[in-house]
Parts: sequence; C-alpha cells; structure tokens
Amino acid sequence: MYNYRSKQVELLSPVGNWDSLYAAVQNGCDAVYLGGKSFNARENADNFSLEELKKVFDYAHIRGVKVYLTVNTLYKDSEVEDVLEFIEKIYHYGVDAVILQDLGVARLVSLNFPDLELHASTQLTIHNLEGARYLEELGFSRVVVARELSIPEIKEIAEGSNIEVESFVHGALCISYSGQCLMSSLIGGRSGNRGRCAQPCRLPYTLVDLENEGVVSEEFNKQHLLSPKDINTLEIIPKLIDAGITSFKIEGRMKRAEYTALITEKYRKYLDQSLAVQETEYQVKEEDQEEVKQIFNRGGFIPGYYLGKNNLDLISYQRPKNWGVKVAQVIEYDYQTKECKVKLSKEVKAGDGIEIWTKSGRNPGLILSKYDQITDDIILFKISGRISSGDLVYRTSHQELLTRLQESFQLKDTIKNLEIYGRFSAKLGESMKLKLWDQAGHYVESSSDFLPEEAKKRAIGAEDFQEQLEKLGNTPYQLGSLELDIDNNLFVPISKINELRRDAVEKLNQIRSKQFISTPRKNKLKADKFKLKRGRRLNKKELSIYLKGSKGIEEILKQDIDRLYYDIRDVDLSNLDSLVKIVKEYKTELFIRLPQIARLEEIKELKKKLELLEESKIDGYLVPQLGIAEILKNTSKTLIADYPLNNFNNYTVKHWSDMKYKNVILSPELNLKEIKNIANYNNINKEVIVYGHLPMMITEYCAIASVHKGFDSDKDCNHECLTANYGLLDRKGMVAPIEADANTCRTIIYNSQPLYLVDHLDEIMNSGCQSYRLDFVLEDQEEIIEVIKAYKAKLNDPQANSKFIKELSLKFKRKGYTTGHFYRGVK
Repeated sequence: MYNYRSKQVELLSPVGNWDSLYAAVQNGCDAVYLGGKSFNARENADNFSLEELKKVFDYAHIRGVKVYLTVNTLYKDSEVEDVLEFIEKIYHYGVDAVILQDLGVARLVSLNFPDLELHASTQLTIHNLEGARYLEELGFSRVVVARELSIPEIKEIAEGSNIEVESFVHGALCISYSGQCLMSSLIGGRSGNRGRCAQPCRLPYTLVDLENEGVVSEEFNKQHLLSPKDINTLEIIPKLIDAGITSFKIEGRMKRAEYTALITEKYRKYLDQSLAVQETEYQVKEEDQEEVKQIFNRGGFIPGYYLGKNNLDLISYQRPKNWGVKVAQVIEYDYQTKECKVKLSKEVKAGDGIEIWTKSGRNPGLILSKYDQITDDIILFKISGRISSGDLVYRTSHQELLTRLQESFQLKDTIKNLEIYGRFSAKLGESMKLKLWDQAGHYVESSSDFLPEEAKKRAIGAEDFQEQLEKLGNTPYQLGSLELDIDNNLFVPISKINELRRDAVEKLNQIRSKQFISTPRKNKLKADKFKLKRGRRLNKKELSIYLKGSKGIEEILKQDIDRLYYDIRDVDLSNLDSLVKIVKEYKTELFIRLPQIARLEEIKELKKKLELLEESKIDGYLVPQLGIAEILKNTSKTLIADYPLNNFNNYTVKHWSDMKYKNVILSPELNLKEIKNIANYNNINKEVIVYGHLPMMITEYCAIASVHKGFDSDKDCNHECLTANYGLLDRKGMVAPIEADANTCRTIIYNSQPLYLVDHLDEIMNSGCQSYRLDFVLEDQEEIIEVIKAYKAKLNDPQANSKFIKELSLKFKRKGYTTGHFYRGVK
C-alpha cells in the first residue's frame, strides 16, 4: 500500500508559456506540467519547442521544481514513432515524468524507457481502485483520477494501491468524464482526445421534451446548461490531504500567467498551513478567496465532487466565461450623454476593467480611466450600451492585483531565492578556492588559476571579498552564510573573484539541474519494439448489435444476428438462464455489456453480479473500462474491448491482443483509411460501429433535474426523467437526446443524428474488419428490425440495393443522419 503520509504533498501548477513558468516557480509550486508544440491535450496553449524544453528543465530543476510533460492524447499509427522520438529526446533532456492517455504509446514508452516515470492522464477515466491497479501493473507510478470522485473514493484508491494519486483541486471542470467525451468531435470534428476540444459544453442549449420539442422552461431557454463552475478546494485542503492525494493539481495551461501566479501562491500558502496546524485550526482568509474569485470565476466556485454531488450548485448557466467580482449597481443612465452613475459596494480604481450586465445580454465594458467621484460610494463615467437602472456592475480585472502578480514573474528570479552557503579561502601564492553547498546536500568546489599576490598599493580586504561573492543577483541563489579564510595584504583583481564565483555557481547549477535523476539515462529507442505482426485476414462478416432494453428480443433475434451485446442494466439475473436459452436458440452469441462508469458502491454491486454471470452460460463480456478489465483478468469467459477504451491505433489494439481478448471495437473517431491500416495487424478480430446514436458524453450531471428545479440545488429531484423523454436543443436546431439513470442520476447525451452507413457498407467491408456493430438505444422494435434487415442484406451481398434499402435510406435522409468519421476522421 502506498504510504502517502510519508511523502510531502506536491503542488503541481499549469504552464503554457515562459511567463506562466516563472509565475508558477516563483510563487511556490513543487512541480509543473506543460506541453511541447505538439502531441498534447492543450494544442492552443503557446507550449514549448524542443530547444526550449531543455531550458525549461534546467530552469525548473535548478530551482527544485520537477517537470512533467503532457503527451496526453490519442495518437494515430502514422504519429506513434514521432511521439516516441520526441519522448526519447525529452527523456535525455531530463524530464521527470510523462503524462499519457494512449495505452499503446504507454506500452512502448515502458518498453523503451523503463526508468522514465509514467503518469496516467485523467483522460484514462480512472474512477475506481480497480482501474488504478490495472495501470499500476502496466508500470504507471501515478494516476490523475477522474474529477468526479468523492473523498471516500479517492481514499480507497490511495489506501488500496501503491500508485500515487494526483487530483485536480482548482480550475475548470469538464462536464463529461474526461476521455469519454465525443461531443466536440462528433459536432465539429475537433476531438478532445486529440487536444482540440472546441468546448461545445460552454455553448447555449435549451431543454426540450422529445415528444413535441416543447421548451421545458422559458426561463432557461438558450442558457448555458452544460457549463460548470470552476473548482476551488482551498477550504477543504486538510480533508484532501487526509484522503491520500499526493499531488494537488491546478488546472489552467491556457490561462494568463497572473492566474498561475495567484492560484499557486494561495495553494502554497494553505497547503503549508494545513500541514502545520490541526484541521480545527485551519482557516482560509476571506480576502484570499476574494482575490481568487477576482482572477477568474464562473459565478462562484464549487468544491468539485469531493463532498459528493447532492446539493451541488454545479452549473453557471447565465454565463460560461469569467464573471469577475460584483462591485456596483447602476442607479442612473442617460442615453443622450452616455453618462452612467453607479453605487459602489466595493472600491474600484483607475485601470480596473468593468462590465455592466444588461437585460439585453449584450454587456458593455471598459477600462476605467476618467470618472467622477460623486460621493464615497457613487461614481460617474461614460459608456455606451442598453443600460438600465438596477443593472449589476462587475469588475473583470483588478489593476492593482495584476501589477502585484506581474512583479512576481517579470524577472525569472524575483521573489524566490534558494539559500546556499559558502567557504572561501585566499592565501598568498596559492589558488583561491570557493566551496558552495545547499540544504539538499549538493556540494561544489571551484579553484582560481590566479595566485594572490602581496599588495603594493591598496589591499583587498574581507569586506571586498564578501561583497563580490554575494553578488548573486542574476542567479536563483542567495548566500545564507559565508566563511572567509584569507591572508592579510593581498592583491586580487575583482574580475578574478567574480570569475571564481560564476564558475562555482555554474557547477552548482549543473548538479541541481540533474538532482531528480537517480541513475544515468542510457536507454534508446529500439526499432524492434515498433514491429507489429501481420494479422490474419479472416473472411468474416459478423453482425453484432448492442441492444438497450429487452422488449421484443425474440423478433430481433430472428434477423440472424451473430452476436448480441446485452446491457447489464437490463439483465434480470433471476431469469438469466431463460435469456441465455432464448439467445442460443437463434445460434447467437450473448455478451453482457458492462458499465462504462462504475463507482465505489457500483463496483461492489457489480462484483456480486459477476459471480452469478461467471456461473452462467453467457459467452463473454463487453469491457468498456480499465477497472472492469482488472476485475476480469482471470475470467474464463471471452472478452471484447469496447470503444470507450479508446482503441485508436495498432499498439493499443496489440495490448488487447496480448491480453487474449477476442475482439476489439475500434474508436469511432478513426477514418476508413486508418481502420484499414489497423485491420492489417495483430491477430485479434476488429469490429467497427456502423449504426447508432453515438454517446457524446457521460456525466454525473443531470440537466433534466437542474432545469426542473430552476437550478436550485436545495430542492429535491422529482425524477422527471421517468415520466418523459428529454433532449438538448442547440443553436443549429439539432436535438441531442438525454438518457438519464434514475438510480445514479448519471446521464448520457447522444448525438442528435444516428450514424447510418448502409450505402457505404460495401466499401467499409473492404477495410478488413471481421465484425460490424449496430447500436440501438432510442429506436423502437420496428425501426430496429428495419435497420438490421438492411445491414444484413448488405453484408450478404455488398452490391444489394433493393427497393427496401433505397426507401430506408431515403427515410434516413429525410430525418437526418451522419456518416461519422469514416470519411473525415479527426485531425
């Protein structure tokens, strides 16, 4: 078990450019995470070139700060070697760890560089102990857990494994489980799994009844129903430490350096305080929270899901961007003169940015420069807009605060200096020597080639030597003490003293820059590790279906299906034998689709069900998450790796092949060319989804309940999801259906249009895949049978184009459908 109490808690800050690096280090972080110019999940940040990264490592390491590099997206086969070559370079440069999402790439990194730490990205959706253990066995030393976890769930992972736990403690919260969101990808082709999320969750939506598309609540029509507030855990830091979180991660690689400076400063302050006092004595000052709110907030903060999701005021539906701090209210506005008079509730000063929230939704703003101070709490200034008395005024930028923060990083060594100690000797006719050391035990010695001479005029005294040796202004150091052992009446050129000092400092820098590397890094990329075995091109054209719900199952089975994926939520375990018998009568394989998300209590319940399923005559399981992959390691049943595992390249497919899985369902983000390439390698059956409303996101948030409750977190949910079907209407008039689980209050939001590829199936069958899957989650029995018949006919005869198929395709054309990524892919 990992002894988290034996190690210091790490403060991990985000870095997107040089200024934010200086801001993070100078304000007290223990480590930073950042990305290169490519291969990371924040492609829109400035990021760093390879040449810059080496300088970053040296800068941070000299100052005692570790650097973790984000290589945390999915990679195409054509990119994998480039990614590994990039990792090889940063490995030799001295990176402390790489943060990874792609299982295939992680496997290659582990094989080529076994002495490089692997951190599992939150994109791997680790939300239970079993998932953490799975990654631990793959060689990961740390896991960034899902943001949705509560304190007891994190504690179970920390206490039940030997893996370090990193968790986001401040910043933006994805509304979907990270790594499981296809919304940006399916709507606009910009994949979050590739670092290009367009953040469609921050756009306006309307909750509608699917039966009539009527608006559920006009008050929340075209509001930001999926836009969560940011996390702020300053108040609960002691609880998070006690839960076993060893790395406190701040989100925000794309935010300004002032943000990084402030949030790092505050978490440094309160992490130190929490470790120094009893929890009962721990207290966060109101003025600190006010500054945190001023730098960035979306209508206040939430403590994440750490305290659970009941009564969690999660959504900032009015506005998805920074709100600032409310400072005033309009008391009078003159449309002719544009003069606006406001009553202040907080002080404002020249240089501050303000914004007035108008009823029209168009909020004018300005930087205060000229204004009249009418009274102590009333000011007058000119501004254009549809402004009315009563409108609220927010301060969106605080010049005084920003100036203070900028001073902390405008020079790379502004406020944080490392104390070092020295001993200097200067003897007549002998080489001068300077010894330097730090508190960590790093020790260096430098000698001068100049031999001190007897002074003929003015001698160099102790004060002169001291003054020159203390000149460390352009370094990260300050001298705590300096011992001098010098002869009297010496002549030494000042330049020689400075030269000796610079040489000693450079030697100390060299040692400190390598302080986190315990053994020499001698590993190199091995070409044989990239080799893939050609796969057997089996001439199979299996049809599998995922079926949600059990109505009319026999009529569906009559359509000659090869494999049925049956959702475990619909399985009646007391009647399981009967289900197996029915399915087997039609010579169809029966696989149970296990849950994509299974939290602490759900895992306990699932294990009980699996005991019964293991004794049954089902054929196997559809595995959608790593936690379940861990639980089923010793099963005798057949296993199929489902697409939520993000099977995006040959090396991830190889992992499942090596784990003896029968099938792998490829990522719906792959295009046809990429699918064909994957089909050429590894002896495992490949399956692609060719029909269905694909899930765009799975989330612990329920928009249905939130709108019905008027976003009042204190009100109880009346389970409206059980009485009607709902969807989200977007700006383009498309409606995304919502599936709500009344037991967990977890929801799935589906793509508004189904994937429909009957007219392209002949070409897709030439890809070399062995199985083709249809997903039915919203269709009635008649629609299901129609679709199955059309696909079955095409599978039997790729040239088939009967009247029935033409009519069905016309029907889908009228309703609207998508061909997914088969012909576009993701960048």
